[in-house]
Amino acid sequence: MINNYKSFVHKHWIDILAVVLIAIMVETNTLILNFPIFRVYKRFFLLNICLWFLIYKFFQAISNNYWISLTITASLNLLFLFGTILKIKFRNEPILPADLKMLGNLPALLKMVPISIVGLFLIIVIALIIVCVILSKKVKVPKLNRLGRTFWTLVPIMILGSSVGNKLVMSLIQDPMFWDQTQGVQKHGPVIQFFSNVDMSVMNKPAEYSETKIQHITNKYKRLANEINQERKHYIKDQTIIFNLSESFANPKRVPDISLNSNPIPTIDNLKRKTTSGLMMSSGYGGGTANMEYMTLTGLATCNFSPTLNSPYSQLVPHQTYTPTILNSFDYSVAIHPYTSEFYNRKLNYKKFGFDRFYSLDNKKYQIKHKKTIDNNEYQSDETAYDNLMDELRRHRGGQFINLITMQNHLPYDHLYKKKAVTAKVRNHTSKQELENYATGIHYTDKAVAKAIDEINNISRPITLVFYGDHLPGLYKNNMKKDGLALHKTDYFIYSNKAVIKQGAKRLKEHTKYVAPNDFIAMVLKQTNSKVTPYQALLTKVWQELPTFSVDSTGTSSKPQFVNQKGKIVKYSSFTAKQKKLWHEYLLVQYDLTAGKNYVKNTGMMK
Repeated sequence: MINNYKSFVHKHWIDILAVVLIAIMVETNTLILNFPIFRVYKRFFLLNICLWFLIYKFFQAISNNYWISLTITASLNLLFLFGTILKIKFRNEPILPADLKMLGNLPALLKMVPISIVGLFLIIVIALIIVCVILSKKVKVPKLNRLGRTFWTLVPIMILGSSVGNKLVMSLIQDPMFWDQTQGVQKHGPVIQFFSNVDMSVMNKPAEYSETKIQHITNKYKRLANEINQERKHYIKDQTIIFNLSESFANPKRVPDISLNSNPIPTIDNLKRKTTSGLMMSSGYGGGTANMEYMTLTGLATCNFSPTLNSPYSQLVPHQTYTPTILNSFDYSVAIHPYTSEFYNRKLNYKKFGFDRFYSLDNKKYQIKHKKTIDNNEYQSDETAYDNLMDELRRHRGGQFINLITMQNHLPYDHLYKKKAVTAKVRNHTSKQELENYATGIHYTDKAVAKAIDEINNISRPITLVFYGDHLPGLYKNNMKKDGLALHKTDYFIYSNKAVIKQGAKRLKEHTKYVAPNDFIAMVLKQTNSKVTPYQALLTKVWQELPTFSVDSTGTSSKPQFVNQKGKIVKYSSFTAKQKKLWHEYLLVQYDLTAGKNYVKNTGMMK
């Protein structure tokens, strides 16, 4: 018996050594992530080893070099681990399949990572390569034969790269914890949680979905649109509407355990007192910019999608043949983003949406001008963004839609400004230095917005600006279950210049204290006294008669979270029968537009 064991070990020592090294690697990961799988979730520990073993064998089959395959596997694991730690820190979620699209713009991505982390990663990888070279020379390992290489190329692909293999992994996981991806990665490990998100579905099919039902809904909202339009005098296409997403903009004074010696955004707070304004419930924290943008442009809510659909811009829009947005109500539209066009697939998606121009740093035809950064901040200032906006307003004097996305207040927040606009006190583990840098940044935003509003008000044609923060910066260390609601409230206001007011624009005072990004289309049409399509009539009804909805801010559920105008979370079960019917109609239309048969395309609902 002992001889048999010795014979087995002698014959398979290279794979046994690989398994031991992978086991050490997996346990190290889980200890760093503060959740020792081996001691608590033994089957996940073993499953992690199996998955990494398959990855190692795949690279061995490709390279036919034992030491190289181990080095690649260890480096890939390090990349997963470092990326997971950073993404959890800044966005409260781990590495997900949709993030792989970001690798297409690696230089810009690396700018968001602290240089110390990049340096540490490179040092470790270089050390691994040196060890690999030494061992390759001193310890000769037999190469795989042709059959072995073929087998270990195909098997990992079949298990890790197919829906059948994914279902097998999912059956072993049982609870993928989509509702709390961070807890999921701590329980399962980074690689298992990553693969649990691979098999993406867009949205669960609502009951009663059919062409007949969609036609019935269309007819209902055609009648409502006719009623609304009898009282509305203007067409939105004849005006200039600006949707201004202000990167990571939210007043820190609302965050529990945080205090500032002064208000960093006095101008914007003053504007909010005079305009349609309130708080926007964000469906992201520390990130998710493109998701908020998607909701403002489409009127659809990401909380209704499958938990594995993390980024409509990356996972959904590129594959759609029909993508109606607010742009359909205009003859001309422009996007302005003082950053790269590749992030979140904007270059492709904006073309699909129908933007006539897209100004970005890497667009040679439509380039960002007036470039200006502040102190050590590498991102273009908000002043740059608004100067380019003014250029466009002067260049095109007819009605248009402008989508303006700023970058100044994007992470990281280390050592950005020479002189701080505020001083902060923190009563948790939030970095005082990062918070003061961030607050100084939004103070610069406050000044840039003030200047832009003055210029817009001096233009004689009708212009309305919808300003909103997309999410809070991922620098607060508050407990999400306790303070999640506060950590998902951003500032917004809707400003109409004198020319719009002369046309009858009025400040909205109802259903404005708490709104969602998908409400802005209906709100701006109401404020500017503009006519609606049947779909926009539905959005108007949803905004006025349903509580605000978003993803669960506490991270304890994958179901939508509803917040009333008092800022309190309410349950779906408390809805009236009329509200439940309206919610179901909204779900049916969203499903048809994104995962269904696009029946609305031919019913006339979008026109």
